Amino acid sequence: MRWRQAGFTLVELLVVIAIIGILIGLLLPAVQSAREAARRAQCSNSLKQIALALATYQDAQKTWPPGRKGCDGWDSDVCAGKTGAQRPGTSGFVLILPYLELRPLYRFFEPFAKGAVYPGVDDSTTSGWKTASIKDGIATRPAVYVCPSDGSQPKKGDCATASYAFCQGSNGPSLGIDAKKVKHYNNGMFLYVTLLKPKDVFDGLSHTLFVGEVIDAHTNESSNRWVVASRHLDCLRSTDNPINTKPGQGVVLDMYGYKANGAFASRHPGGANFAFGDGRVVFLGELINIKPYRSLSTRAGRERITGGDLP
Repeated sequence: MRWRQAGFTLVELLVVIAIIGILIGLLLPAVQSAREAARRAQCSNSLKQIALALATYQDAQKTWPPGRKGCDGWDSDVCAGKTGAQRPGTSGFVLILPYLELRPLYRFFEPFAKGAVYPGVDDSTTSGWKTASIKDGIATRPAVYVCPSDGSQPKKGDCATASYAFCQGSNGPSLGIDAKKVKHYNNGMFLYVTLLKPKDVFDGLSHTLFVGEVIDAHTNESSNRWVVASRHLDCLRSTDNPINTKPGQGVVLDMYGYKANGAFASRHPGGANFAFGDGRVVFLGELINIKPYRSLSTRAGRERITGGDLP
């Protein structure tokens, strides 16, 4: 008698492969969705830590940190008569490092001499500002400042990038580089030089945006180096443009050959995470009406925002 060896035919094998392919196709989106949910949760947790650090800073210093520690080239009003060393471009993200349990990194910048980080004006008082210590500091990328969904390259030039920026308010690129309305006296919480206290927040901390997400931090049009602050870029953004307006699009300011829109944006589908002044983190949908979105970014507009305004 002849015994036939058991096995699969070619047709059966192809059917099995096809079924496996279909199952993988059905499973992959669910896996990707679960991974993105985990990344979004981690991003939300980082923003929560930043919001709590800002609250602790305010409790200790009796003010919130400035968005930018010093002036740039403006020489009037609060910037009159200041030397280059008194015009540091240092961002508020540097100032809150001790409240994020990152005091060793904070010490890289002390004693904040000679303009500390990228002074707004170079003169004899700023000579040699980029010490070996500061070089190490600006090249370091704190994990708490990075959203795992962001995807930005870790450095822009010699500076580490970040995924988050302070909210200046609703005055953005449509007002250009206005020294008062955009830089020093915008209607949001984080400004050039100017320090704000709880009494300045008429709208309430639970209705005032403090920090939001940013993408493409390594590019010129959406530069976001965490150690330095600048209007429409580098740790200072506005609600002039809708959430998730792509870099270089929408209302832009042409600066040195590239177009900055100062928009908040994320790689999370459908919107972006924001930290409010009371410490809560909210995911705002990109379809939110522009009027309530801008209202949330002001500290004293006395607007009334209802739940129906927040998709």
